[in-house]
Amino acid sequence: MSPSRSLDIDHLRRLATRLFTDGQYRDADLVLAELAELDEDDQAQIALRRAQIGMLGDRMEDVERQLEIARGKYGAHVYFVGLEADMALRNGDLPSAAESLRLLSRHARAHHLESFDGDWYRVEELSSKPVTWDDSHALPLLEVTINGRTGRFVLDTGTGDCLLDTRFARRAEVELGHFDQAGFAGGRVGRWQLGRIESLSIGGSRFAQLPAMVASLDDAFHHGYDRSVDGIVGAGLLRASGGIDIEYQRACFRLGSPGLRDSAELWIAGPHYPLTSCRVNGGPASSWFIDSGMSGMDLACSESAARRHGAQLLHGDLEAHGGGGTLGARAVRIRRFRHADLEYDTLSAAVIPGFNLGRELGIRIGGIIGHEWLARHRVQLDYRAMQIQIGTAE
Repeated sequence: MSPSRSLDIDHLRRLATRLFTDGQYRDADLVLAELAELDEDDQAQIALRRAQIGMLGDRMEDVERQLEIARGKYGAHVYFVGLEADMALRNGDLPSAAESLRLLSRHARAHHLESFDGDWYRVEELSSKPVTWDDSHALPLLEVTINGRTGRFVLDTGTGDCLLDTRFARRAEVELGHFDQAGFAGGRVGRWQLGRIESLSIGGSRFAQLPAMVASLDDAFHHGYDRSVDGIVGAGLLRASGGIDIEYQRACFRLGSPGLRDSAELWIAGPHYPLTSCRVNGGPASSWFIDSGMSGMDLACSESAARRHGAQLLHGDLEAHGGGGTLGARAVRIRRFRHADLEYDTLSAAVIPGFNLGRELGIRIGGIIGHEWLARHRVQLDYRAMQIQIGTAE
C-alpha cells in the first residue's frame, strides 16, 4: 500500500468516526462507502457500521446487504446477531427474529414473537380524522379501546410497544405470557409481562394483533392526574401507522404519514427510539431522543453530555416524570438550542444521574427532548419518508 493511499484511508476513518459520533449518519455512510473501496482488509468492519446506519435510517435492504458482507467475520458476534434480530423484527419476519433472540438468550421475547404466528401490528383501518385528547393533565390523555374495553392512555414516543396497566389488561382480557425486562431512557430497569392485544382502536383507526407490555403504572403517572392512567400508546404503533402529526395547541393528532418532503432527517435507534439532530450552544450536531412521555422539563441529558454542551449548573433539583416513574435530576441552563430552523436562546434542562441510553444503543446521545418543549410546537414524525418537522404552533 502506498503512503498516500494509507493516509487517505486513515483520514476517511477519522472523518467517518467524527460524523457518526456527531449523529451525521448519512454523511458518515457516504464516507464509509468510499472507504470500503480503498480498504480491502477491513470490509467486514466497515459493513457492520454501515448496517448500523441502515438500521438508524430504517433501510432494511441496505442492512441486509451489509450484514451479508460482514457475516463471514462477525456472524457469531453478539452485536451482529442483535442487528439481525432487529432487522427481522422491522421486516415483520417474526420466526427469524425469534431465532436470533434465542441465540441472545432472550427466550421470553422469542416465545412472545412466536405466539403471533407471523401476524402482528396489522393495520385494519387508518383514519385521517383528528383524534382529540384531554389537555388538562401533565401529558396528553386520550381514549383507546382494547379488546372492546375503553381506557385512558398517554401518547408516548419514548415507549416502544403499548404498555398496559395490570388492572386494565385484566379487564380487557389481554392474553399474557412470559415476563421480560429492559431499561428506560432515564436509566431505570423495568420488568413487565408480555401480552398480546387482539384489537385496538384510536378514533377511527383500528389495529389488530399488537404486542404489549403489562405492568403496574401506579408509580409512573401519580403526578398531575385525577384518576389512574390505563396505559401508554407507544412508537411501535406510530411506525405501523406510517407516522403522526401532533398539534399540541389544538390538543389533537392524526395518525398516518404526514407526507413530509425536504424536512429534517428522522432516525430510529434500537427497537423504537426516534432521534433527530440538534445543536447546543453552537457546538457540533448530536442526536436527541424525542420523548413525548417525559414531563417536568424541556430537555434532559447525562452528566457527560451536559459537560460537552457547556450547560450552566443551577441551584436546586427538579423531577422528571415518565413511563419509568419519577427521576430526581439536577437543574441546568442551556444557552442556545437549535433544531433545523428553530432556535431558542435559553432553555431549562435536567441532568439525570444514571442516564445511559447512548451506551445501550451504541451511539452518542445528546439528550432527551421532553414534553414541555414539544408541547410548544407542532410535531410531525413521518416513518415513511424518515423525516421530522417541528414547527411553531399555528
